[in-house]
Amino acid sequence: MPLKIAQLCLDREQSVPLARQLYGQLHQQIIRGEIAYGERLPASRELADNLKLSRGVIVEAYEMLRIDGLVAGFGKGGTQVCYQQVAPSLVKTSKRALSLSTRGQTIAQARQYIIQEPALPLTPGLPDLSLFPHQQWLSLSREAWQQTQGIYQRAGGLKALKLSLRNFLAQYRGIQLDDLNCLLITTGSQGALSLLASLLTETGDLGIVEQPGWAGAEGALRQAGLKLHYTSLDAEGALVPEGLKAKLAVLTPNAQYPTGSVMSMQRREAWLQYSQRQHTWLIEDDYAAEYSYQQHPTPSLLTHPHAEQVIHIGTMSKLMLPDLRLGWMVVPKAIGVDICAAINTLGLQPTYSIQQQLALFIQYGYLGQHLARTRAIYNERRKRCTEYLQQYAQDLLEIMPSQSGMNLLVELRKEINTTELQRKLKAAGLGGAVYSSFKLDKTHCKAKLVLGHAFVPEAELEFCLNKLVTVISSNR
Repeated sequence: MPLKIAQLCLDREQSVPLARQLYGQLHQQIIRGEIAYGERLPASRELADNLKLSRGVIVEAYEMLRIDGLVAGFGKGGTQVCYQQVAPSLVKTSKRALSLSTRGQTIAQARQYIIQEPALPLTPGLPDLSLFPHQQWLSLSREAWQQTQGIYQRAGGLKALKLSLRNFLAQYRGIQLDDLNCLLITTGSQGALSLLASLLTETGDLGIVEQPGWAGAEGALRQAGLKLHYTSLDAEGALVPEGLKAKLAVLTPNAQYPTGSVMSMQRREAWLQYSQRQHTWLIEDDYAAEYSYQQHPTPSLLTHPHAEQVIHIGTMSKLMLPDLRLGWMVVPKAIGVDICAAINTLGLQPTYSIQQQLALFIQYGYLGQHLARTRAIYNERRKRCTEYLQQYAQDLLEIMPSQSGMNLLVELRKEINTTELQRKLKAAGLGGAVYSSFKLDKTHCKAKLVLGHAFVPEAELEFCLNKLVTVISSNR
């Protein structure tokens, strides 16, 4: 079968060189068997005339085929195809559907994700990006790039960022770090939790998550093959399970999601005693303690003298930008080197230049200024949300008390179809999250609604809340 010249289609507008385009199309015809073994390709001048190309383009394409071992010979003898397809097996084999391994399927199915859509007003946990000091952040980009050495970093994060974060953690979380090897830079809370669950547990171990709580924590434990125990909340925080031996528990003591409550000191002590008694790892997920409505955030669990099996994780997604994809973990010295090695093996380090940029951002005081400003603004928006709902929706909902976070939690006074409410919220262009009081298939029940007050500009706040009240009223 000779070359099918009519099927050759070269585009002079493409950035790909014409010789490369021609090579690619000839390559495909040869390996598909459309040009048979032993067939001679047209002479370079002849093909150049047919395709209205220079002869040099044809010669270059033929040379690339020769290097690949698909053709041989030049000159008077012509260019001959020397590639021969392997004859198909005569043994009939049944086609098998391609799939992931059991472990791969466990990871892929651990958490359900939706297709990313534009963020809607009242979406929980989103910062107001218009308040971020973009100019200061961008001004550090070139400086960070110049300071980042062109070598692989194997210490679990750049030293400059570790030094900046050490001061940050001492100021905001009360954590005193003597050994930088215990501070590891991660790709955020999800990455840190998934890594820790995989490294600290075995398939079939028991893991504890808060209920209600962040779906990411549940997904991180599921992907590692853990069995889950859901622990409820009361006014003091997550309840300590009695008579239950868990390998790992994920807690949010300083800003529980979605309630925004802060765990009492007595409950923290009870969890630490449980950890010692059962040899349970406590993963403290502190994603936004800096937005506490109290004057000073409660110190981390790590500050307790009996915090031998506590690991503290944090992220810049709420404090700065969700797309930054950068966080940290503070681990016991005994496992720091091994976790660092795992980070290197799995390639989970954030970009070095971004690490350096964040180090400078903290060092120059920009992060502290940003947090002070946004804390005041978010608190004012929370106050306005509370006052509006108390005035216009008191018969529809009750505002639940909270001391920390970026969201407002309300409980609807009457039973409601939670699925229908979530649909109507989305149709109205609102992003509140609906939580049922039941874990399983009960659609009519008292529901809690999480409203993200941080993301809505003040000029739009009243308008969004009015739409929310209308939606809830129509769904009674």
